[in-house]
Amino acid sequence: MQHYKHHIQIFAKKAGLLLLREFRKRQNTGRFYVKEAKSIYDKTSELLIKRLIWQRYPEHSILAEETGYVERDPDYLWIVDPLDGTSNFINANPFFAVSIALQIRGRLEYSAIYAPFLKEFFFAARNAGAFLNGKHIRVSNISDLKRSYLVCCEGSIKNRRKIAKIWHSLIMNSIDLRKLGSAALECAFVASSRADAFITTGIPAYDVAAGVLLVEEAKGKVSDFKGNPWKLKKTNFIASNGKLHKKLVRILRKF
Repeated sequence: MQHYKHHIQIFAKKAGLLLLREFRKRQNTGRFYVKEAKSIYDKTSELLIKRLIWQRYPEHSILAEETGYVERDPDYLWIVDPLDGTSNFINANPFFAVSIALQIRGRLEYSAIYAPFLKEFFFAARNAGAFLNGKHIRVSNISDLKRSYLVCCEGSIKNRRKIAKIWHSLIMNSIDLRKLGSAALECAFVASSRADAFITTGIPAYDVAAGVLLVEEAKGKVSDFKGNPWKLKKTNFIASNGKLHKKLVRILRKF
């Protein structure tokens, strides 16, 4: 299984460096056009990752943001977000990342989140821990929600009134609520104790799969708003340090 650990890191780093080169070329030219960024950078990164995966594992399935699910051997599934934080990337904001997870026989086993501009590489392997640039990381010890820092995003929900109600309920029960613009990095912030929980709505699997394993291996917890275990589908989502999880579920389950 060590070869998976080795290769998932190579795949994420190569895609991240590709994005970084393009980001630096265009950083001083103002905002990208949204359609241009989606059509070029997301897809270019995804094509590279898929090519790298199938060069090594031609029989494996892939679920990716841009091209969807390609079924081969269903026991081996790579879950890919080739550019998480596209809006940040468009606006010359360095909070973007490549996110890759490998699920084997229905269980997440390896994950990598690489933020190339920040020079931060997050990695997790089941029962082996979570790491940032090779050093072990763990979730925070905050147990009082009133003392917590939360991160959030609206996911795929378009109802701004509902989002406002959710965010209001959170900010009234915490020190602060922040939005990074990258679900992968928001999970990574929870795993590395930079934030105490991440909350989002209607989030696709490819946005958070790598973050799920990272948070769990950092001794945190993930679920939907009702406290049910995370599944490989679009869902409302909580990733926390574990100590705050029940309190967050009590607030969010009505949504």
